[in-house]
Amino acid sequence: MKRLLIYLVLSLFSIASLAQVRVVTTTTNLADVVEKIGGESVSVLSLAKGTQDPHFLEAKPSYTFKLAKADLLVNIGAGLESGWLPLIIRGSRNPSIRDGQRGRFEAADIVSLKQEHKGEISRAQGDVHPEGNPHFMLSPTKALEVAKAIKDKLSLIDSKNTSRYEENFKRFENQMKSKIKELKSVIKSGTHIITYHRTLTYYLDEFGIHIKNVLEPKPGIPPTASHIIKVIKEMKEEGIRTIVVENYFDSSVAKRIKTSIKDVKINIVPVAVNGNDKAKDIFSLYDELAKALKE
Repeated sequence: MKRLLIYLVLSLFSIASLAQVRVVTTTTNLADVVEKIGGESVSVLSLAKGTQDPHFLEAKPSYTFKLAKADLLVNIGAGLESGWLPLIIRGSRNPSIRDGQRGRFEAADIVSLKQEHKGEISRAQGDVHPEGNPHFMLSPTKALEVAKAIKDKLSLIDSKNTSRYEENFKRFENQMKSKIKELKSVIKSGTHIITYHRTLTYYLDEFGIHIKNVLEPKPGIPPTASHIIKVIKEMKEEGIRTIVVENYFDSSVAKRIKTSIKDVKINIVPVAVNGNDKAKDIFSLYDELAKALKE
């Protein structure tokens, strides 16, 4: 009987030591960073796929069930998920993942954002984020800031594995700094390009690439004929020959421009991990973007 009791205690201790922190993220970019910092101590799933626009995810009942079991919810913030995330948080009945709670991490809280809008905002301005552009995970430097904060958050929730999180973060930090140095050596700064949306702003700014114009006349507003005519005129006058289209937007407008400017190069790029079959993690995602700019 005594041996059986000892065996049960040891078994329970072993199970407890192997228990993983259950993390749900809103994007695959966040999921990849959490996996790299958490390692074997976490189980991670992303609600959005790498090919989906996280602005417009559907609030599915299955998401509610996933959040109900989560120890930690990691989201972008800055209004990116405002159309669907509050609904599933409420439905999950998991108080620990609500705003300001122990089981919630909002990445926008710890980085400085570009394109902040002050004053009155109206629908006439398009799908504007007053807090600023929420696509900061495409900046390697800002992704590193987020990774450090995730390391601290995991250490708070799961203090017994703090040293493991510290070690994983240090490895991630070294790899990211090496990647930034590599990308700066291959991306030609000063180039002007056209994009569909301002998804790539942080990445392009970090490496000195200028967005001359975007195919959307305003954020979230489909391209109009008059706006496209203006873009074509600018491209001809300034010799711009590269259009970069984020993978979840329609490339037909860019192809229409190519009928007017024959030597235009159109690059369809992933903006999230698993956005295509080569963007397997955050580092290869940055490589895919660099490849499109070099081409």
